[in-house]
Amino acid sequence: PWKSAQEKEHARVALERFLRWHVMDRGGRTPAASEHGFDVTLDAGEYQVRIRGSMDRVETDAEGRAYVVDFKTGKSAPTRDEVAHHPQLAVYQLAVREGALDEVLDGRRPEPGGAELVQLRQAAPRKEGGDALPKVQAQRPPDGEWVGELLATAAGRVLDERFTPTAGQHCANCSFRAACSARPEGRQVVD
Repeated sequence: PWKSAQEKEHARVALERFLRWHVMDRGGRTPAASEHGFDVTLDAGEYQVRIRGSMDRVETDAEGRAYVVDFKTGKSAPTRDEVAHHPQLAVYQLAVREGALDEVLDGRRPEPGGAELVQLRQAAPRKEGGDALPKVQAQRPPDGEWVGELLATAAGRVLDERFTPTAGQHCANCSFRAACSARPEGRQVVD
């Protein structure tokens, strides 16, 4: 019962943060869609990659640019550098560039204005509203070819059936550490 009460309190705080965030002015941006499903095909190196998904929220600004907002309820957040190259946000922005929002905006194709992770379980820094607002982590529109290269690498691995694990921060929460060939403790099991 104490854990249930604790989780309900966390959910209440997250919902209150969302509601405050929802009604605040974010540079004149207005909501354009929520839970917007999309299905686009992107060029990624020598491959064409079909991306299907759903955007939590889409907003547009006065200049017609589109901003994709992804709500997160986890206990941890990526670093600023990780957000700058966050694959999910970048793919959403590529999808916008390739027509994922055309039907929402009456056939007009917007330029991506950026994307954001809104961390509902985490408070904003004090100078950005503190505990009353969620932490917002913004990604600028992708520059360069890193997103396409990432998609091409993923497509190549899937088509070649190469699923080599790589160690990283995600290993700390992985249930398969003891049997993973990317970890010292797992090599003995696999070799």
